[in-house]
Formats: sequence, C-alpha cells, structure tokens
Amino acid sequence: MSSLLGRTAREVVIGRRHARLRRAHAVMGRWTALLILLVLAIVGRSAQAATSDWVNEQHGAARLISAVEATGSSTQLDIGLQLRLTPGWHTYWRRPGDAGIPPVIDWKGSENLAGAEIAWPAPVRLPSLGGLETLGYEDGVVLPIAVRLVHPGAPLHLHAEVDYASCKDICIPYHASLDLVLPSGLAQPGTEAPLIAAAQRRVPEDLTAAQWKLLGATVGTERGGAALSVRLASVAGPFASPDLFVEGLAKGSAGRPEVSLADSGRTATLRVPILSEAPDAIAGTKLRITVVDGARAGEADVIPQFGILAPIRADATLGAILGIALLGGLILNLMPCVLPVLSLKLLALTGYAGAERRAARLGLLATAAGVILSFGALAGALIGLKAAGAAIGWGIQFQQPWFLAGMALITTLFAASLWGWLPIGLPAGIAGTVGSMRGHGRLTNAFLMGAFATLLAASCSAPFVGTAIGFALARAPLDIALVFGALGLGMAAPFLTVAALPGLVAYLPRPGRWMVWLERALGLALLGTAVWLLSVLALEAGVKVAIVVSVMLALLLAAVAWRHRLPVGRSARGVVGIAALMLAALAVLLPSLRGQALAIRPTSSPSDTQQWQVFDEAALRQMVSDGKLVFVDVTAAWCLTCKANELAVLDRPPVAARLHDPGVIAMRADWTRPDPQITAYLQNFGRYGVPLDVVYGPGAPQGIALSELLSAEAVMDAFRRAATADARKQEAAQ
Repeated sequence: MSSLLGRTAREVVIGRRHARLRRAHAVMGRWTALLILLVLAIVGRSAQAATSDWVNEQHGAARLISAVEATGSSTQLDIGLQLRLTPGWHTYWRRPGDAGIPPVIDWKGSENLAGAEIAWPAPVRLPSLGGLETLGYEDGVVLPIAVRLVHPGAPLHLHAEVDYASCKDICIPYHASLDLVLPSGLAQPGTEAPLIAAAQRRVPEDLTAAQWKLLGATVGTERGGAALSVRLASVAGPFASPDLFVEGLAKGSAGRPEVSLADSGRTATLRVPILSEAPDAIAGTKLRITVVDGARAGEADVIPQFGILAPIRADATLGAILGIALLGGLILNLMPCVLPVLSLKLLALTGYAGAERRAARLGLLATAAGVILSFGALAGALIGLKAAGAAIGWGIQFQQPWFLAGMALITTLFAASLWGWLPIGLPAGIAGTVGSMRGHGRLTNAFLMGAFATLLAASCSAPFVGTAIGFALARAPLDIALVFGALGLGMAAPFLTVAALPGLVAYLPRPGRWMVWLERALGLALLGTAVWLLSVLALEAGVKVAIVVSVMLALLLAAVAWRHRLPVGRSARGVVGIAALMLAALAVLLPSLRGQALAIRPTSSPSDTQQWQVFDEAALRQMVSDGKLVFVDVTAAWCLTCKANELAVLDRPPVAARLHDPGVIAMRADWTRPDPQITAYLQNFGRYGVPLDVVYGPGAPQGIALSELLSAEAVMDAFRRAATADARKQEAAQ
C-alpha cells in the first residue's frame, strides 16, 4: 500500500514538472515567433524601395518614393513625388489652366543632389467650375522625377519642401516636408518601381513616338479673340476623342478645342479659342502643344502662321519638300520601273545626233513638256479623286484594267512606229533630214513620248518620290500641284539640260545603218513592255480579258503591218479606225469579263507560298503583341521596283534565310488590285505607293519602315533593332 502511494506521488511530481516544461516551451515558442516576425519585418522593410514617410492631411497626403534601394553607380536616379487625394478631389498640372497652382518642390537641404527635373504625366480636363477650364489629376498622381547626383555611387539625401493643392468645390493648399535617404550600394529595383514606371508611361513623348504627324498650325480671329487650329494625322489607328493643351501664351488662356475628324478618323483638326489674346500676337510665336487621345499622348513645339496652313517641322517645310521632289524626279529616271521606257529616251537622244542645235533644243523641250504636263495631269486627277473622297495613291491607275489595256495599245502602236509600219506617233526614220526635225509632227511625237514615259513610270515609288508624294497627298490641292510639278521638272531635267546645252548632242553617235537595227531592237523592247502589261491585266481582270486584248492587239499589229504599204493618208485613217474599234470593244468587254478575274497569288513558287502569309492587319497586331518578329512586304504585280527588291534582296541570302527562320513571320500584302485595307496600311506610314517593307518585333512594336529600294544590310539591321526591347531603348536614348 505504501509503495503504491509513493509511486503515485512520484508520478504527480513528474507530471507537474512536464507541465511546467510544456508551459516554458510554449512561452519560448511565442517569443521565438515574435522574434522571427520582427526579423522578417526588418528584412522585408530593407528589401522594399526606399520611401519617405507619408505626410497626411485631411484631403491629401504626400511622400517621396524611389525606384531603387541604393544609389548604385549611375549619375541619374528615378524617384517620384506621390500625391494621394481624397476620392473626387484633384490637383493640378504644370499649366493649371484658368485657375489653380501646380505642385512645387524646393530641394534646399538635400545632399549629393546636382539637379532634379519633373516629368509631368498627361493631364485630364477637370470639371468646369464657373466657366473656368482647369487641367490636372483626379484622386492623386505620381510625378516622375529624374535626379542627378553630384557624386555617383555616394549616398543621397533628398529633402523636399512640397507645396500642392487639393481641390473640389474649394481648394486647400497643403505643405509637406519630406526626407528620403538612399545608401550607397547595388541599385536593385524596389517595390515602388512599378508606380514610377507606370507614371513615366503616361508622360507625353514627341508626336512621332506617339505615331502622330503634325500637318500644320494656323491662327485666326474668332469672336474678338484668337483661335489656334492644329492639324494632325495618325499613322497608328484613327483618333478617338483627342484633346489639345497649349502652353507659351503671353497672356491669353486656351479653351476646350472643337474637334473635326476626317479620312475615317485618321486626320484631326483641333480649333482652340484663345481668350484675351490678339491673333497677330500669336502668329510667329513658339508654342508648346500637348495632344492627348486616351492612352496616347504627344508633345511638339509649333510656330503658327496667320491665315495659312504651314508645315511646322523643319524637315517638312514646303521648300524642302519641293527640293526632295526635284531629286526624286531625277532619280526616277534610274528606277527599275522606268526601264521599259528607257528605249524611248535613248531614241530621243540619238534622234538628235547631227541635227542643228535649234531643232535639237525644240525636240528636247517638247519631250520635257510632255513629262511635266503629264505630271500635272496626274496631280489634277488625284486632286479630283481626293475631293470626291476616294482612296488615292501613287500608281493607282495601274490597278485599273482599262488603263493597262490602253497602255498596251499605245505601246504596241509605238513599236509599230519604230518598225516603220506607222506614219504617226514616233518618226519612222531616225536618220531623216535636218529639215524634218522642224516639223510640227516631230515635236508632237517628242511630246507624246514624254507623256508616255511618265505614265509608265508612274507606278514607281523611288526613295525621294515616296517622301514627296506622301507629303503632297496629305495637303491642300495647291501643295499637290506644286510637288507634282517639281517631280515632273526633276524627271525632265536630263532633257532640259541637253536643251540648255545643245552642244552636248555633238557627242552622240552619228546616224547610220546601225540606227535601223536599233529601231528594230527598241521596237521589240516596247512590244515586251506590252506583253508585261498584258500579264498584269491577266492578274487584275482575268485570263479571258487578257486573251481577248492580246488577240485584238495582234490583229491590230497585223493590220498596221499590211496597211503601211498603202498611201499615208489611207494608212493613217485605217489605223485610227482600227484603234477606235478596238477601244470600243474593250469598253464593252472589260466590265463583263472582269468578274472572271483570277485570285492574285502573292508568290509564284510552292516554297514561296509556304513562306509568305497573306496580309491580315488584325493578325499582324496580335503577332506583334505576342512579341514575334514579323516582316511585311507590300507589293504589286505592276511594280518593277518591288520585283527588283525581291530578286536582289528578299530572295537572296542573308535576307532569304532570315525570312525562312522559324522565328520570323513573313507577310505579304498585294496591292495589284484596289484594297482599302492595304491602302490604309500604306497611309499609316505616310506612304501612298509601293513598295513598302516593315519590320516588327519586341524592339519595334510600331514597325520599322524601310526605304523603297532595299539593301540586305538595311533589312538585317532592322531585324536586329526589332529583335529586343533593349534595342528600342538604346535607339530612343540616341
């Protein structure tokens, strides 16, 4: 019994000891957990981006934030002033509008600070109060600040005395004293970095980066004050609801703009009333404009002109564009699309060998006049189409079957003339007497040759030609006429040069029997041009149409070959009758047969068909958003420059190998026939003709447009720039 009691007592004592140990362990566990939480809190705090403490007010709070934890080795750091407001309250932009004060920062007392520059995110137009227009930010904002260090790598102490306002029905001014310390060390991103990055994305870039083009600015009189009108073109989708903010006015204030959209929303005119300012005080004054349209925003400096719409950018003045057009017209003589008419030009020059200077000068001037007046006719046609609201572009006449058939007819007749079968058109005998050079028929032939050369060359978009035409077709009719006149003058420059210096004709070979063989060869070249035009006609209007036209041309050529043996008068009347009959037949047949047109294939070989995808802008945008490399080739069957690019660059290494790479998507848009989607895509890049080649990628989501004449180096360089986002940042920095 006693042993049982003793054992029980020992068990009770042991149980009590175990209980005390369990309680001690529990207490130690709680303290350990608290210690761990404290350590984690300290570690977590040190891992966050450095910030100052909030300075709170009734309707606002302010603090400084940093995108990095330490100063690192850079000379510049990104920080931000974060203002947090009561919902429904607002603060102001750098230019508040009719009332209000923007945030102001005094950096006195800071250490290792060389300077600080605020980048202002795009504002919104705040609710009008008493007719006052104000600009700012609702519910709060982060103002990105670029801080420059005196000693890179050393610690930074920022002391900011901040004055700002929080407003709703009333405005309450607030003041905050803020301190932010960044130690030296590795500049690792912190948790506040996304806030600053998001604010930086809202800061307006230049208009080009925002995919807008400034077309011009004017100032006029409105209701006793002034009105500023700004015209913009969008190259990356239509405008939605653009707004315009104006800075730099001496004493007036800009109101809410009146917006007018055109060209399916791709052109916008914003007319802003400016109170208490005379128009002549604004004209010629440098202003800063900020355009905001949803998430897109851009800025530019403009100098409005009184009563006229003038281009603003220095590289887009009318004088500079006319110079570019002159150079483009001159280069047009050397482009691949002009090769079919080089025979005509050679024929003109050799035709003046041994002739007297006056006759040579008159003939060359007639050819130049044919070129220039034909460009004028093209300008008039484009002005009329634009006024009618039609889609316009350079070379669009080659999209019409009737034009191709008519050009094939004229080319065939010119070939017959060179073979001596036709006493009209070009002269049958190049080695004719000097007296024949003085005849009106000879001058008419020279004029027609210049006109014909222009019509065939109009499918070409040379490097400077594309720039000039892209500028002209977005402008007023007078500008279109001036630019096209400069293009014609440039293309006619070789003829005008020889006309001004007729002694150069003496250096040409003298006429002889070799001219007869040259005539025959050039006639075959022109007949080859007709065959090429018929092949394009087959793609546009169908094989049946092309066969019918070919048979009629063959019959016409046979009739001309037979009738040239008859007297000149009867021959001429017979040819004119046959040509008129053919044109009447074409007018009847083309509309009925065009519905049988074959589908246009973008490529001709099976391997190419597998390589190139058919152009689809929606699919293109999705591919680009997925970060893929995409190469877009806009071409046409009638564009010989496009074919030259394919043979010399796109179908040869290293570009061909790059296009066949699994990581590259090749997409081809065929503009042989009218296509509104492709026309709009061209105009997005300020182009109105083909070729157009664009490279997209992570480093170039908006695309890198290449020159009309491609080179392997330029294409491969565009691929490198588009491959990574880092390349885009480096390009922007440059």
